[in-house]
Amino acid sequence: MTPVVHFVAPQTDNRAERLAICQSAILEADRWAQAETERISQQYLLMVGGAYELARTEELWREGGFDSFDAWGRALHGRSADYMNKVIRIRPVVSALASITRRQLQEYPLRPLVSVQRDHGDEAVRQCWKEAERAGNLTDRGFLHAAVKLGFKVRIEAEKRRSAPVIETAKLNITALRKLAGKDPAAALAACREVRRELDEVEAELAIKTQQDRPAASDD
Repeated sequence: MTPVVHFVAPQTDNRAERLAICQSAILEADRWAQAETERISQQYLLMVGGAYELARTEELWREGGFDSFDAWGRALHGRSADYMNKVIRIRPVVSALASITRRQLQEYPLRPLVSVQRDHGDEAVRQCWKEAERAGNLTDRGFLHAAVKLGFKVRIEAEKRRSAPVIETAKLNITALRKLAGKDPAAALAACREVRRELDEVEAELAIKTQQDRPAASDD
Protein backbone atom coordinates (compact mmCIF):
# COMPACT_ATOMS: atom_id res chain seq x y z
CA MET A 1 0.00 0.00 0.00
CA THR A 2 1.26 3.46 -0.90
CA PRO A 3 2.17 5.39 2.27
CA VAL A 4 0.05 8.41 3.11
CA VAL A 5 1.99 11.66 2.85
CA HIS A 6 0.89 14.71 4.82
CA PHE A 7 1.97 18.28 4.44
CA VAL A 8 4.32 19.34 7.24
CA ALA A 9 4.28 23.01 8.19
CA PRO A 10 7.71 24.64 7.85
CA GLN A 11 9.66 25.50 10.99
CA THR A 12 10.89 28.85 9.73
CA ASP A 13 9.17 32.05 10.90
CA ASN A 14 10.02 33.87 7.67
CA ARG A 15 6.70 34.44 5.91
CA ALA A 16 8.20 34.56 2.43
CA GLU A 17 9.91 31.23 3.02
CA ARG A 18 6.70 29.73 4.45
CA LEU A 19 4.81 30.83 1.33
CA ALA A 20 7.52 29.40 -0.93
CA ILE A 21 7.32 26.05 0.85
CA CYS A 22 3.53 26.01 0.54
CA GLN A 23 3.69 26.78 -3.16
CA SER A 24 6.37 24.16 -3.74
CA ALA A 25 4.29 21.51 -1.96
CA ILE A 26 1.18 22.37 -3.98
CA LEU A 27 2.99 22.25 -7.32
CA GLU A 28 4.72 19.01 -6.40
CA ALA A 29 1.37 17.46 -5.41
CA ASP A 30 -0.10 18.59 -8.74
CA ARG A 31 2.74 16.94 -10.65
CA TRP A 32 2.43 13.76 -8.64
CA ALA A 33 -1.36 13.61 -9.07
CA GLN A 34 -1.06 14.17 -12.85
CA ALA A 35 1.56 11.45 -13.17
CA GLU A 36 -0.53 9.01 -11.14
CA THR A 37 -3.66 9.83 -13.17
CA GLU A 38 -1.82 9.14 -16.41
CA ARG A 39 -0.31 5.91 -15.09
CA ILE A 40 -3.64 4.68 -13.74
CA SER A 41 -5.40 5.59 -16.99
CA GLN A 42 -3.00 3.46 -19.02
CA GLN A 43 -3.18 0.59 -16.54
CA TYR A 44 -6.98 0.74 -16.57
CA LEU A 45 -7.18 0.42 -20.37
CA LEU A 46 -4.73 -2.48 -20.37
CA MET A 47 -6.52 -4.33 -17.58
CA VAL A 48 -10.15 -3.94 -18.62
CA GLY A 49 -9.29 -4.25 -22.32
CA GLY A 50 -7.92 -7.73 -21.77
CA ALA A 51 -10.88 -8.76 -19.64
CA TYR A 52 -13.38 -7.34 -22.14
CA GLU A 53 -11.72 -9.20 -25.00
CA LEU A 54 -11.72 -12.54 -23.22
CA ALA A 55 -15.36 -12.17 -22.16
CA ARG A 56 -16.35 -11.22 -25.73
CA THR A 57 -14.27 -13.85 -27.53
CA GLU A 58 -15.43 -16.73 -25.34
CA GLU A 59 -18.93 -15.26 -24.87
CA LEU A 60 -18.46 -15.59 -21.14
CA TRP A 61 -21.29 -13.12 -20.59
CA ARG A 62 -23.70 -15.98 -21.31
CA GLU A 63 -22.63 -17.59 -18.04
CA GLY A 64 -24.13 -14.62 -16.23
CA GLY A 65 -27.49 -15.15 -17.89
CA PHE A 66 -27.17 -12.22 -20.30
CA ASP A 67 -28.32 -12.35 -23.91
CA SER A 68 -25.61 -10.07 -25.29
CA PHE A 69 -22.18 -8.61 -24.64
CA ASP A 70 -23.82 -5.18 -24.45
CA ALA A 71 -26.34 -6.22 -21.80
CA TRP A 72 -23.59 -7.76 -19.69
CA GLY A 73 -21.40 -4.65 -19.83
CA ARG A 74 -24.24 -2.31 -18.98
CA ALA A 75 -25.29 -4.42 -16.01
CA LEU A 76 -21.72 -4.87 -14.77
CA HIS A 77 -20.63 -1.23 -14.71
CA GLY A 78 -22.71 0.78 -17.14
CA ARG A 79 -20.46 0.25 -20.19
CA SER A 80 -21.94 -0.37 -23.64
CA ALA A 81 -20.61 -2.87 -26.17
CA ASP A 82 -19.51 0.09 -28.31
CA TYR A 83 -17.31 1.42 -25.50
CA MET A 84 -15.91 -2.01 -24.65
CA ASN A 85 -15.09 -2.75 -28.29
CA LYS A 86 -13.21 0.56 -28.56
CA VAL A 87 -11.13 -0.33 -25.51
CA ILE A 88 -10.41 -3.77 -26.97
CA ARG A 89 -9.24 -2.22 -30.25
CA ILE A 90 -7.02 0.35 -28.59
CA ARG A 91 -5.41 -1.92 -25.99
CA PRO A 92 -2.52 -3.15 -28.20
CA VAL A 93 -1.68 0.48 -29.07
CA VAL A 94 -1.66 1.49 -25.40
CA SER A 95 0.52 -1.52 -24.61
CA ALA A 96 2.98 -0.51 -27.33
CA LEU A 97 3.19 3.06 -26.02
CA ALA A 98 3.35 2.26 -22.30
CA SER A 99 7.14 1.98 -22.40
CA ILE A 100 7.74 5.43 -23.93
CA THR A 101 5.05 7.73 -22.54
CA ARG A 102 3.07 8.29 -19.37
CA ARG A 103 0.54 10.56 -21.02
CA GLN A 104 -3.14 9.90 -20.41
CA LEU A 105 -4.13 8.02 -23.55
CA GLN A 106 -7.59 8.12 -25.10
CA GLU A 107 -9.20 5.98 -27.78
CA TYR A 108 -10.21 8.50 -30.43
CA PRO A 109 -6.88 10.28 -31.06
CA LEU A 110 -5.06 6.93 -31.23
CA ARG A 111 -7.48 5.39 -33.72
CA PRO A 112 -5.15 5.79 -36.76
CA LEU A 113 -2.54 3.71 -34.92
CA VAL A 114 -4.80 0.66 -34.49
CA SER A 115 -4.19 -0.64 -38.00
CA VAL A 116 -0.53 0.43 -37.82
CA GLN A 117 -0.07 -1.84 -34.81
CA ARG A 118 -2.04 -4.65 -36.37
CA ASP A 119 -0.19 -4.56 -39.69
CA HIS A 120 3.30 -3.39 -38.69
CA GLY A 121 3.71 -4.10 -34.97
CA ASP A 122 4.51 -2.23 -31.77
CA GLU A 123 7.70 -0.56 -32.96
CA ALA A 124 5.83 1.08 -35.83
CA VAL A 125 3.37 2.52 -33.33
CA ARG A 126 6.20 3.97 -31.27
CA GLN A 127 7.79 5.46 -34.39
CA CYS A 128 4.51 7.18 -35.26
CA TRP A 129 4.17 8.53 -31.74
CA LYS A 130 7.67 9.95 -31.72
CA GLU A 131 7.17 11.52 -35.15
CA ALA A 132 3.89 13.13 -34.09
CA GLU A 133 5.50 14.26 -30.84
CA ARG A 134 8.36 15.91 -32.75
CA ALA A 135 5.76 17.70 -34.86
CA GLY A 136 3.94 18.83 -31.71
CA ASN A 137 0.70 17.24 -32.88
CA LEU A 138 -0.41 14.33 -30.68
CA THR A 139 -3.88 14.21 -32.23
CA ASP A 140 -5.61 11.80 -34.60
CA ARG A 141 -4.51 13.99 -37.52
CA GLY A 142 -0.98 14.16 -36.18
CA PHE A 143 -0.74 10.38 -35.89
CA LEU A 144 -2.27 9.93 -39.34
CA HIS A 145 0.23 12.30 -40.91
CA ALA A 146 3.08 10.65 -39.02
CA ALA A 147 2.03 7.20 -40.24
CA VAL A 148 1.75 8.35 -43.84
CA LYS A 149 5.12 10.13 -43.65
CA LEU A 150 6.76 6.97 -42.32
CA GLY A 151 5.20 4.85 -45.05
CA PHE A 152 2.64 2.97 -42.99
CA LYS A 153 -0.77 2.43 -44.51
CA VAL A 154 -3.65 3.34 -42.20
CA ARG A 155 -7.09 1.77 -42.22
CA ILE A 156 -9.72 3.50 -40.12
CA GLU A 157 -12.73 1.37 -39.26
CA ALA A 158 -16.04 3.11 -39.82
CA GLU A 159 -18.39 3.25 -36.86
CA LYS A 160 -22.12 2.88 -36.84
CA ARG A 161 -23.78 5.77 -35.04
CA ARG A 162 -27.26 6.17 -33.68
CA SER A 163 -28.11 9.83 -33.48
CA ALA A 164 -31.20 11.37 -31.99
CA PRO A 165 -33.60 12.61 -34.70
CA VAL A 166 -33.19 16.21 -33.60
CA ILE A 167 -29.42 15.97 -34.06
CA GLU A 168 -29.75 14.34 -37.47
CA THR A 169 -32.08 17.18 -38.52
CA ALA A 170 -29.72 19.82 -37.20
CA LYS A 171 -26.85 18.34 -39.19
CA LEU A 172 -28.69 18.99 -42.48
CA ASN A 173 -27.94 22.69 -42.51
CA ILE A 174 -26.51 25.47 -40.42
CA THR A 175 -29.83 27.31 -40.24
CA ALA A 176 -31.48 24.37 -38.53
CA LEU A 177 -28.50 24.12 -36.19
CA ARG A 178 -28.80 27.76 -35.19
CA LYS A 179 -32.51 27.35 -34.58
CA LEU A 180 -31.81 24.32 -32.44
CA ALA A 181 -29.22 26.31 -30.48
CA GLY A 182 -31.91 28.80 -29.53
CA LYS A 183 -34.14 26.06 -28.17
CA ASP A 184 -31.71 23.46 -26.86
CA PRO A 185 -28.05 24.58 -26.65
CA ALA A 186 -26.92 21.21 -25.32
CA ALA A 187 -28.41 19.33 -28.28
CA ALA A 188 -26.92 21.88 -30.69
CA LEU A 189 -23.49 21.49 -29.11
CA ALA A 190 -23.77 17.71 -29.39
CA ALA A 191 -24.68 18.10 -33.07
CA CYS A 192 -21.68 20.38 -33.69
CA ARG A 193 -19.30 17.94 -32.06
CA GLU A 194 -20.68 15.00 -33.97
CA VAL A 195 -20.45 16.84 -37.29
CA ARG A 196 -16.88 17.86 -36.50
CA ARG A 197 -15.96 14.31 -35.60
CA GLU A 198 -17.50 12.91 -38.78
CA LEU A 199 -15.75 15.56 -40.88
CA ASP A 200 -12.44 14.68 -39.21
CA GLU A 201 -12.97 11.04 -40.11
CA VAL A 202 -13.87 11.87 -43.71
CA GLU A 203 -10.80 14.09 -43.94
CA ALA A 204 -8.61 11.34 -42.52
CA GLU A 205 -10.02 8.78 -44.94
CA LEU A 206 -9.51 11.14 -47.89
CA ALA A 207 -5.95 11.89 -46.78
CA ILE A 208 -5.22 8.17 -46.71
CA LYS A 209 -6.84 7.62 -50.10
CA THR A 210 -5.03 10.49 -51.80
CA GLN A 211 -1.72 9.39 -50.28
CA GLN A 212 -2.22 5.81 -51.45
CA ASP A 213 -3.41 6.90 -54.92
CA ARG A 214 -0.46 9.26 -55.39
CA PRO A 215 2.07 7.89 -57.93
CA ALA A 216 5.32 6.67 -56.46
CA ALA A 217 8.27 9.02 -56.88
CA SER A 218 10.53 8.16 -59.77
CA ASP A 219 14.14 7.26 -59.14
CA ASP A 220 15.11 9.27 -62.22
